[in-house]
Amino acid sequence: MSKSVGIPIVDITEFNQATADALVEAASTMGFVMIEGSGFTKKEVDEAFQLSADFFNTSLEEKKSVPITEGNHGYSCMNLEVLDPENQAKGDPKEAFNITQSPDGTLGDMPLPPFLEQNKDQALDIWKKCHETGMRILRLLALGLKIDESKGGVNWFTDRHSIDEPSGSVLRFLFYPGQTKEDPQTIIRAGAHTDYGTLTLLFQKEGEDGLEVLSPITKQWTPVTFVPSKDPENYAPPLVVNIADLLSFWSAGILKSSIHRVKFPEYLQKTGKDRYSTVFFLHPQNSTLLEPIPSEIVANVTTRGPSAQKDGKYITAQEHLSKRLAATYGWKK
Repeated sequence: MSKSVGIPIVDITEFNQATADALVEAASTMGFVMIEGSGFTKKEVDEAFQLSADFFNTSLEEKKSVPITEGNHGYSCMNLEVLDPENQAKGDPKEAFNITQSPDGTLGDMPLPPFLEQNKDQALDIWKKCHETGMRILRLLALGLKIDESKGGVNWFTDRHSIDEPSGSVLRFLFYPGQTKEDPQTIIRAGAHTDYGTLTLLFQKEGEDGLEVLSPITKQWTPVTFVPSKDPENYAPPLVVNIADLLSFWSAGILKSSIHRVKFPEYLQKTGKDRYSTVFFLHPQNSTLLEPIPSEIVANVTTRGPSAQKDGKYITAQEHLSKRLAATYGWKK
């Protein structure tokens, strides 16, 4: 395992104990890791960024034709989201479009604006491949945490993340408009937060920096800088992957759901260049209980991390997601 400005880099090409241990080490220290061997090509990632840019360049009327719903599908307009309500005077200066499963778990049935409908096959291919990569990471984490074989072993996590069951998983395209002056209200493009699900997969593109992690080790903001592919002709740059809330709950805090934000980097401020982002949020099936995993490593933790309980009972993945989304968008329960 190597590092890039404090963010470990792990190659998941080989499925073995050494890879699993390196992944758990990264997830239990920074909570962020750069993944080599994701299976994505540079061409696929470039095309994903282009799809995002082309969509956000359509008319506002077209984008607003499928507004964000409480199911977390659709278009989120500028300043609608508030990821850090305690420190933000107004919402995040960004636009987003979320692609989710339908309420019965079907992928591809939810409404899309005309441009994305015309390019639905490409978007769904990205969605499915991200899910597949997430499953490989989860199997490695299960191996590294030594989950009881009689309780599911390396498949404990993946058994709870069927692509055919309704979940909160979402492919998200993001647009951060450029600026040429340092406005305190817009310099933070996405407020400090943790992610709501299991894992987050973020595509890298050179010149699209801005993500910062609040290091659990140094307690300082650590920029996530671009790392090129080892073989750019064939492979995409490493994916940036972070542990989200549910893996922290399941592991009694061993795996870190680290606070992070998006800040407009200084070199982009000078040029006024727009920033685009493509990200996949992996969630388990809605009915999944957020109970500790059957692992001696987790059972032996003396200082336990955050727990997902209400009135002494473990809540479900859907209950946790609904609570976080209501806070983000100001929806009333």
